[in-house]
Amino acid sequence: MKLAYRGAQYDVQMPQVQSDGLETIGTYRGAPATRRHFPRQRTRHQQVEMTYRGVKYTQSV
Repeated sequence: MKLAYRGAQYDVQMPQVQSDGLETIGTYRGAPATRRHFPRQRTRHQQVEMTYRGVKYTQSV
């Protein structure tokens, strides 16, 4: 997906999310109200070394 912010264009890779199923939770104005269940995915945060005003530090991204 191509996005732009303040004139800078960049590409983004959006992760594909699979749902576990669909659940009917009730009705709203006569129509069935449903919701989807999504599995939780654990992601590892990588450590990035950054510099601010000459001082180096590590930050989880």
